[in-house]
Amino acid sequence: MRILRVNTVYQRGGGAGKALILHQALNHLEGWEDLFAYGRGPKTKEPRAIRFALQLEVYLHVALTRLTGLQGYGTWLSTKRLIRLIQEWKPDVIHFHNIHGYYLDLSIAKTVDKLGIPVVWTLHDAWPLSGRCGFFLDCERWKTGCGKCPYPREYPKTYFDSSAWMWPRKRKLLGEVWKPVIVTPSRWLANLVTKACDGRCRVEVIPNGIDTTVFHPIDRLQARKELRLPENRKIVLFAAAKPSQKRKGIKYFFEALKYVQADNWIALAVGGAADFSKLVPQGVEVRQLGYVKEATALAKVYSAADLYCITSLADNFPTTVLESMACGTPVVGFAVGGIPEQVTEECGQLVALGDTKALGQAITDLLNDDTKRKEMKKLCRKRVEQEYNLQLFIERHLALYRQLVGGRE
Repeated sequence: MRILRVNTVYQRGGGAGKALILHQALNHLEGWEDLFAYGRGPKTKEPRAIRFALQLEVYLHVALTRLTGLQGYGTWLSTKRLIRLIQEWKPDVIHFHNIHGYYLDLSIAKTVDKLGIPVVWTLHDAWPLSGRCGFFLDCERWKTGCGKCPYPREYPKTYFDSSAWMWPRKRKLLGEVWKPVIVTPSRWLANLVTKACDGRCRVEVIPNGIDTTVFHPIDRLQARKELRLPENRKIVLFAAAKPSQKRKGIKYFFEALKYVQADNWIALAVGGAADFSKLVPQGVEVRQLGYVKEATALAKVYSAADLYCITSLADNFPTTVLESMACGTPVVGFAVGGIPEQVTEECGQLVALGDTKALGQAITDLLNDDTKRKEMKKLCRKRVEQEYNLQLFIERHLALYRQLVGGRE
C-alpha cells in the first residue's frame, strides 16, 4: 500500500516527529511504501522524502500572514507542485499532518477531494477550530466566529486581525470542502472537532505513542552521576521556556514554587536557552541542562528527576508527559487539554488551570512522600507500556489505512 504523508517539516519532535515515526515504520514493512512530502526546512538525503514547496513562496506566505492575517494563501505554485506529485505517485491514501505553517494553500482540500483518494488528517493542535491560532489559551471567541483576537503575537504572528474572516474558511475544512478521516491524539480535541463537524466527518482518536525501549527507567543515582547532578537532593524537572511564550506557562511554574514546603530540593530545567531568572523565587535553586538532543540522554534526565512539572496553559497530548511516565517519573501540572487523559491519579497529580497554590501543594506532597513516588514509578511505566507504546500507535494507523482501502495492503 502506498501512503503519501504531508507535513510542514521533516524532523523529529512534536507533530512532525509523529509523522516521521510512521513514515520510517511503514517503510520497514513488507508491502508498504510511505513517501514523506514536506514544505519547509533543510532538504534531506532520505530517498523517500521530498521537499516540494518553493522556499521563496514560503517567505511570501509568512509575509502575507504577518501583514494581513490571512493563512493558507500565498503558496499557490507550491500547492500545485504537491498536487502534481499526488497525481504522478498515485497513493492509496494521503495522510496530512499539519497543513498550516506557511507552505500550503487551503485550496488543497477541494482539489484532493476531486481526486477521490482516501484522506487522513491528523490534528496535532486545534488550528482548524479557530480563525487564527493553534491553541485558544483563555479566549472563547473561537466558539462564535473569532474577531478582535487578544493574542495576535502568538503563532501565527500577525499585525492585522483577519481571524473573523478566516474562521468560516478554516471551519469548511472540517468535512465541508473535503471528507477526511480526522485523527486526534486526545479525546479532548476529538470532542471539540466532532461538535464543530456537526456530523460531516469521521473523527478517530489515536493516542500518541513513544518508544519504551528508549524511554525506560534508568537507575536514578547512576543517571545523576552521569549528568553531574546532586545525588542526595530531590529534583523537580521542567521544560525551559521564555516568559514571552505565554502558552508554556513558565511564570506559573515559578509562582507555584513559592508554595513548595519541602527540604533539600532543586528545580532542573531542560530545553533551549531561556532567560527566566527574574521569575525565580528567592531561595529556590535552579539548574539548567540546556538542550538535550538525543532521546537516550533525555531518558537519563527524566530518570534522574523525582517529578516532572508541566504548566502548559493549553495543550493537546504532550509527548513529554509520556516520556516522563515511561521513565517512571510522576507528573504534576494543570489539567488542560488531553493531559488528564494521560496522567491518572496513580501517575501524578493535576490541578485546576492557573491554581499555582494547589500546584505548589501537589509538588510538596509528592516530594515529601517517598513511598508514594516509588509506587507511582511502577504505575507510570505500566500505563505507558499498555496504552502508549510505539507499536500500538503504529498498528492503529495501519488498521485505519487498511480499512480505508477495503482491507488490502
